Amino acid sequence: MPLSALSCVLYALFLVFSCPALQGQEIPAGVYSYREKVGEVITPFYWKLEEEDQRRIVSVYEKEKSFINICSADGATWQWQLKDPDKKHDIIAKRQGNELKISGIRNGKTYEETVELDDRPWYQPLSFSLRNFLGSKEKSISFWTIRADTIEVTSLEVEKMAEEEVVVNQKLMLAQKVELRAEGFYSHFWHGTYWYRKSDKLFLMYRSVQGLPGTAETLVELMAEPGLHEKL
Repeated sequence: MPLSALSCVLYALFLVFSCPALQGQEIPAGVYSYREKVGEVITPFYWKLEEEDQRRIVSVYEKEKSFINICSADGATWQWQLKDPDKKHDIIAKRQGNELKISGIRNGKTYEETVELDDRPWYQPLSFSLRNFLGSKEKSISFWTIRADTIEVTSLEVEKMAEEEVVVNQKLMLAQKVELRAEGFYSHFWHGTYWYRKSDKLFLMYRSVQGLPGTAETLVELMAEPGLHEKL
């Protein structure tokens, strides 16, 4: 697994993870604006949360690319869809018991694969799926996710760090900091750091270097909350 490819875990979303019920406020449904900065290159994107009974639909829109995630309220992913016309991708993944069935079009060709999982949860939109973990007493957990660039199913580990006050879009906020690592050999070489607002677990910021020493840092941060956008 190349180190430069690990950044896909931010974007790249049936079992319910057995943690206590969420505590605190819920994230308001609506459209949130973020930006990704890699060196001097800035890419804006939108993150949308919709509530439908027990389902939460988390959508990420970046230019012509989109990621649509259907999750339970606690963050476990049921279905993930990637659409990327530039790379000729239109892929859907669904969890059925301990099987992850992936099908669609990849690189313009028919693609189909079934991957065997264990009882660990599938978390695809980490901007949302870690909510249950953040509200639990657990120090660390591991879970399944799909790398959007290779459509490889892999396991990751996330660990809680200290709470911190961070400045996001010129606002000071109390946040829970967590670190994400690949399991196994690459855990010693790469990690990504996420910050979530303490009050409602809203994803605020992400930092990581996605390659060898000298590679520009990747920074993702919240720019605006609902009420400031037209409906997508």
